[in-house]
Amino acid sequence: MSRINLKIALVMLALGASIFIGGTRIIHSKSPEIVGPKQALSTPIIIAHKGKAPKLDRAPVIFDHDTHTKVLLKDNPQNCALCHTVKEKDPSFGNSEVRVFKFPKKAVDMNDKSAIMYAYHNECISCHKKMRSEGKKSGPEIGMCGKCHDRKAKPREISWSWKPIFNYKDHAKHLETVNKLKDPVSFNIAGTVPVEGTLKDTNKNCVICHHVYDEKLKKLYYKSDTENECSVCHKTTSQKGVRSIADVSHAACIGCHMKVAEIISKEPNALFQDDKSKGQQKKAGPIDCNGCHGEHKTIPLKEIAAIPRLERGQKDIMDLPALEKTETKNATNSGSRMQVVPFNHKSHEPRVQFCNSCHHYSLEKCSNCHTITGDLTKGGGISYEQAFHMLTSKESCAGCHQNAVTSQKCYGCHQWRQGGLLPQSTCPVCHKGTSQGQMTEVPPITLNLDKDIFPEKVSIKGLEKEFKAVDFPHAKIANKLNSISNDSSLARTFHTTKGQMTICFGCHHRLESSGNQPNKFPACATCHGKPFDPRHPGRLGTLGAYHRQCIGCHKAMNQKPLGLECVKCHAEKDGPRKVDLNNIECGKKQ
Repeated sequence: MSRINLKIALVMLALGASIFIGGTRIIHSKSPEIVGPKQALSTPIIIAHKGKAPKLDRAPVIFDHDTHTKVLLKDNPQNCALCHTVKEKDPSFGNSEVRVFKFPKKAVDMNDKSAIMYAYHNECISCHKKMRSEGKKSGPEIGMCGKCHDRKAKPREISWSWKPIFNYKDHAKHLETVNKLKDPVSFNIAGTVPVEGTLKDTNKNCVICHHVYDEKLKKLYYKSDTENECSVCHKTTSQKGVRSIADVSHAACIGCHMKVAEIISKEPNALFQDDKSKGQQKKAGPIDCNGCHGEHKTIPLKEIAAIPRLERGQKDIMDLPALEKTETKNATNSGSRMQVVPFNHKSHEPRVQFCNSCHHYSLEKCSNCHTITGDLTKGGGISYEQAFHMLTSKESCAGCHQNAVTSQKCYGCHQWRQGGLLPQSTCPVCHKGTSQGQMTEVPPITLNLDKDIFPEKVSIKGLEKEFKAVDFPHAKIANKLNSISNDSSLARTFHTTKGQMTICFGCHHRLESSGNQPNKFPACATCHGKPFDPRHPGRLGTLGAYHRQCIGCHKAMNQKPLGLECVKCHAEKDGPRKVDLNNIECGKKQ
């Protein structure tokens, strides 16, 4: 009996120990680093500092910055100093107003994992403890490690992008506000010196944000028409005294927003120089993640066109050479078989979201990075020719045009085109020689409405035994497609090479390469026989060809009728339907 009791006691002891250990593991979770969250489902900040240690002892902390911001700044808006060292004296900064938003506040050796841990615990847990002592709801205290270091934590869904969305609209909004300020120089957070031209001369106040660094003077200075993207100098990580793009963006943007908030709180009407603008600035810019990073929304082209042009000394029209002169030790190459491309820069500007849509690294000419053979250090190995013609790149001319034809208005026809947008016949559309500073607008295409070659209606009788013949509104559809083409300058430019025939190629897709005489349109049954011919498996029968062409176009352009809405095109005959068993196409159900 005693042996049985001993066994029961041992089992109960083991069970109790396992429950205790299991519960302890929940509170004190210890695990290797969790897999990084996907970009679409992510929390902005993951704290995983390990110094020079090979790995972390506990799971990384998924930190929700926006939640902390809302709670901590509820009674004291814009006061980031609750957690961060907002300002710090540094001889490399040109202005004492420069924000650093340093965390933790005390100096810590970022190579020492233990030092990092104690620094974060001192900042975070001491704040939690203080709030609890004040009777406020707060985060976990010491000993509740698993509440923050949760190995099962799942990133929460967010609506904003990793990269802040800054486009023409945002830039114009900031520029409009800056030009109304009473004292723009005081908002120059970086301490930039306007070397060439005064603020009055530029009338843009670009010095507030834009600058370059003078190595000799060891100062930031501003020069008109040299404005560039921040990321040209400020990279992903800090290097050689240049802060990272994240650090400098947060310092400049949030720092400016905080300064505006400070002025408004003291004297609401002290911000703008004219009486009309007084009282308009009800609040400062955001300081939370979602406020700047925001949901990625594309600005409609009509909205972009209404925004004043962003001047930076760029030419309206420039001639892009097909091959630039290059010199080597042995020879000089200055020839090209292709003519230069007259590029209308001014007309392209309102067709993109911002300058970096094309100038993806800096606002300089393409050949500075993309050399003839391709430079691995500057241009990623992409040659000058590839930079303009790569269909897979949204920054290249051909890639952007290729993306444009996948739009709902264009894809009905372009989905059937083989080989993309670069047949040899389209080369002269761009490579047409020097512009002499002038661009000629391509006129709209006018269709020839001669009924002998352009019938108003076409009667399609392929299924007349089952349905009535289809009265196809040939002229109506052709005119609609031509109108869509004429509404787009891109379409007009490329479609004009074939004139009115271009619209015909959308449906008569083999006409262009069939060698037929102009204005001679063979019937679909010329190639697509009835019934389906198994000897040519890649060639649809008449019924399949019509349905694929018509329904495929409707689907691509979101037009009705759609598939399975048969009677919208095929009016039913009176009486029972008759089926010809000898005329059934392969794959068609009767």
